[in-house]
Amino acid sequence: MRRLLRHIKEAFIGLFRHIAMTLSSISTITITLLFVGLFLLITLNVEQFTYAVEGSVNIHVKIDQRFEDDASVNTLGLRIRALNGVKTATFSSKDNELDAMIESFGENGSIFESYRGKDNPLRMAYLVEIADGADIETVAVSIRELEGVEAVAYGGVRVIELLSLLENTRQFVYILVAGLGIIAIFLIANTIKLSIASRGLEISIMRTVGATNGFIRTPFLFEGLLIGIFGSILPIALVSIGYIWMFDSMGGQFITPMFALVNPFPFIYYVSAAMLLIAMGVGLFGSGLSVGKHLRWKR
Repeated sequence: MRRLLRHIKEAFIGLFRHIAMTLSSISTITITLLFVGLFLLITLNVEQFTYAVEGSVNIHVKIDQRFEDDASVNTLGLRIRALNGVKTATFSSKDNELDAMIESFGENGSIFESYRGKDNPLRMAYLVEIADGADIETVAVSIRELEGVEAVAYGGVRVIELLSLLENTRQFVYILVAGLGIIAIFLIANTIKLSIASRGLEISIMRTVGATNGFIRTPFLFEGLLIGIFGSILPIALVSIGYIWMFDSMGGQFITPMFALVNPFPFIYYVSAAMLLIAMGVGLFGSGLSVGKHLRWKR
């Protein structure tokens, strides 16, 4: 324990002794981690948008009037649920369909109340939820071929295009975040490498007096760890405060309720933890890689 505290103390001394390179390394981490955090927020929200749209897209299956007896309706429901890609199939009576139509017209929907009961001209239906939005067209075609189905509606080409757009956007942002993360690792690692390279004489003196590689390496590893922690403080604060402000100012949604933003709590805790771990990992990696080059020698 005493040796560990000694190494931590040496790490702090090393940081303050070479304050210019320390600040340079911290600044690099701060800037790159800020962009990583922003794209993490975008990625996770786009992912939620995609799942929300997929979950809100139902296939409306209108039942043929000739198959409205209980046995035929139940049989059709079983056949729909047995299809690949179908998650649930919920029966909707004529009154349910009328209620949905009245609600869709808002205040003007009351004029359709006179059709309730025996005068209801609407068809019974099934509301089908699919497991994967990409399969909506395939599932719709399969349902249309079942006996007892009068019509199938799901929004057509526009819904498929919207789901495809969201999926492509999500994949693009994933690639962007991964690329930015790799760039950040190299930038930060190289900055830390420069900091340690400028202390080559210090390392050679420690080797000359008989210090082991582990004894020399440990304070530098702690320095890299501390640089990562210090460099993550500002971007974590900015990302967290900025996201909470954006969520409140936009009412928790992006343009429409369909595109609901992820609730800040505990979301920002997870993002902050991820940013901190990334910064610490990169700091350790950069310092370990750099000091290792100065220790490759035979005693």
